[in-house]
Amino acid sequence: MRNTALRTIQAARTTTQHLAHATLGRLPLLRHTLTTAQRVQIAYVKEDGEASVRIIEPIEVRRSRAGDWYVRAHDLLRDAARSFRLDRITAYTEAA
Repeated sequence: MRNTALRTIQAARTTTQHLAHATLGRLPLLRHTLTTAQRVQIAYVKEDGEASVRIIEPIEVRRSRAGDWYVRAHDLLRDAARSFRLDRITAYTEAA
């Protein structure tokens, strides 16, 4: 029983570390777009698992009280302000 609990804790720690690295890896591009007013195309997975591609104009990047990182942006598909959780962005490129 103890070994199972230890493996579960180690797996959770590893997963958390991978999510943190993936999230923080997106910050440089998003911060760059904030300073240059560039659009970004993102592949995004919603909470329910549905995938979509969006073109966004980032407004700000911030951390929630719960510790998750979000980009607040104008979503051109919805023509509205939206927030996207960084660990749900699976790919991104600068958009024309």
